[in-house]
Amino acid sequence: MGRGRGRRSTPWDALLGGLSGLFASWVTEQLQRPIMRAGGPTVKERERAARGGYEPSTIRAARSVAALAGTSVPQERTRAAGEAVHYVTGASAAAVFGVLAPRIGLSALAAGALFGIAVWLVVDEGLTPALGFSRAPWRYPASTHVKALANHLVYGAAAGASYHLLGGAPR
Repeated sequence: MGRGRGRRSTPWDALLGGLSGLFASWVTEQLQRPIMRAGGPTVKERERAARGGYEPSTIRAARSVAALAGTSVPQERTRAAGEAVHYVTGASAAAVFGVLAPRIGLSALAAGALFGIAVWLVVDEGLTPALGFSRAPWRYPASTHVKALANHLVYGAAAGASYHLLGGAPR
């Protein structure tokens, strides 16, 4: 199904990328809490204050999607809705990775790391605040950005490694 006579199949690469993104999102979720706990009480207080009472961006995104569909997210389902946004975003971004990675000539791990950085820049630092799901990037201390970058490097490395193990990457 995937590759025929050395040629790449874009839909197959996207599917493998999407599956890799689901796994990478799960891996990131497992490591996110320890990464976010890094830093002393002063750092954590600065980060908490910078959030300004905002709900997590995934929950804000879930509420916006529900509103567009003419409904709302029941209070008891907000966490699950946020998780769904997290996994759909991770799988969707990695589907794009799956299409691009084998065509750029980097190892799976290098491509994954670059992908993680790109997702951090485009989604975390760009789209999330632009869509109103978080405050502007300059409102957060540097520690918040460093931790988010670390999370996205984990995500990218896990996406690259799992994509390679599924047979998606050429090397």
